[in-house]
Amino acid sequence: MICNVTPGTPNLSTLTAIRASGGFRERNTCRTARRLNIAGNGAAVALHPHGMDEAKAWGVLIIDDDRGDREIYKQYLRFSTAFQFEFTESDSAAAGIEECRRRPPDCILLDFNLPDMDGLEALTRLRGENDGVPCAVVMLTAFGCEELAVSAMKRGAMDYLPKGRVADGVLPHTVANAIERFQMMQRLDQQRSALETSTQQYRTLLEAIPQIVWTADAEGRVDYANSQWFEYTGLGIEKAGPFGWDELLHPEDRERTWSAWERARKAGAVFEIEHRLKSGADGSHRWHLVRAVPFRGAGQKIVNWFGTCTEIENQKRAETVNLQKEKLQSIGRLAAGIAHDFNNLLVVILGGASFAMETVSPSHPAQKMLQGVVLASERAAKLTRKMLAYAGEGYLSFDPADLNELVRDACDSLRGSIPDTIRTNFQLGRDLPPVITDSQQMRQAIADLLMNAVEAIHEDAGTITLRTELAQVSEGCVAALAAGQYVVLEVRDTGCGMNEETQQKIFDPFFSTKFTGRGLGLAAVQGFVRSHGGGMQVDSSPGKGARFRMFLPAQPAGERVRGMAS
Repeated sequence: MICNVTPGTPNLSTLTAIRASGGFRERNTCRTARRLNIAGNGAAVALHPHGMDEAKAWGVLIIDDDRGDREIYKQYLRFSTAFQFEFTESDSAAAGIEECRRRPPDCILLDFNLPDMDGLEALTRLRGENDGVPCAVVMLTAFGCEELAVSAMKRGAMDYLPKGRVADGVLPHTVANAIERFQMMQRLDQQRSALETSTQQYRTLLEAIPQIVWTADAEGRVDYANSQWFEYTGLGIEKAGPFGWDELLHPEDRERTWSAWERARKAGAVFEIEHRLKSGADGSHRWHLVRAVPFRGAGQKIVNWFGTCTEIENQKRAETVNLQKEKLQSIGRLAAGIAHDFNNLLVVILGGASFAMETVSPSHPAQKMLQGVVLASERAAKLTRKMLAYAGEGYLSFDPADLNELVRDACDSLRGSIPDTIRTNFQLGRDLPPVITDSQQMRQAIADLLMNAVEAIHEDAGTITLRTELAQVSEGCVAALAAGQYVVLEVRDTGCGMNEETQQKIFDPFFSTKFTGRGLGLAAVQGFVRSHGGGMQVDSSPGKGARFRMFLPAQPAGERVRGMAS
């Protein structure tokens, strides 16, 4: 049975009759006073709970099979001057649960002993598939014990009250406190859920960022890293170490990295550095911009660091290429200026010597000296042409040519200069497109590369491999080279090899690792190739030989030159 009751004037005669029948035992005045604030004149003063809307009446669902008990609960709640209540009642658990689902109240007064089920089972059904009960529940029973109270609280009851202790000053405050606690717990659950949602959104955002993102404690020990960290480094968070760089830093960058970190940590300043980190995929070291910001807690003390690692490998390569280009342009202008001035002097010297040779008789003692002057002038002129070739200002005649044929011609001209201990291996590609070049200068460039390989092997036994092919080059694969198709000449030797420092200078003019070298051969080759819109690439390591690759733009259309493979 469900009965809706509207609050009205307390029926004192009914309450007196129920009390006289032995329905309840009154709590003594002291116990009642503990739930109330007593004014100086002895009057009970009920305080409104914090934040309560005085105009709103709280809905109370009373589930009890004893009609007299239900009436007493209603009368006690009506007596309250601190709170307003409206009532719905039920004489069975099933009917009460259905009423709660139809119109959820603010609080349920639930009797433990009900005809269809006990109060604990009713609490379980009220929870249903949800995480908790739909409203505040106060368990009432005539047989109170601590074990029952604990069981009720575990199932979601906000409070537990033996019927013998129910009084007009106790029940309203018990109900109000239960409602307030339930609402507070709901707000806490909402805040917890919002926090969990915010945390999940934060982590999702960190995973969506294309950079490495990490956090570390005050000492720099990494305690979180997004998936970009694991994909790049291949290391688990437990192996990260201080800032995760113990195993990752390039040896040349370690000292300055730790020095910068110590300065930032002691000063509490932003940490920022560019250094190389090892890739777990191929073991290569790539440049990263690392930036970490300190997060301060109470007392402005640093509690952790929030940092990112942004790969800047392409930017670093571009910077290197630009610096190299500027350096080459500067040196090229210098070489061109020297070459032009020197060439003007050679014209006078060679012209004067030639005129003198024609003037004096063939048997004159000065003829031999003049021939030496002419020969030295011609050698100087050849050196001048190399300087102009490096500067890209030589006198060139461009025509379509078969690179395979030029390779064979250059090698044939040097047969006598290659020791018998060195074997020459040709791997010439088929159906290569022609290249637009000055054939004479190209033969000289190939000869310079070949002789460089011979000198690298020196007197030891070894092999020089000359290989040609057609290659598709992507943007950034070769320094200062645009994407496209290129005919490639590769000269590979089994000589002494070079370290990284030597490779950086190998194409610089006047740089040579040989005592008798002038350092213009490879510089002239690079300048000549650059004048074609091509480029050079070197790959070497000490004791493992060297590989020089010459890239020449392929003709986009036209006939293909059929080369012979051998």
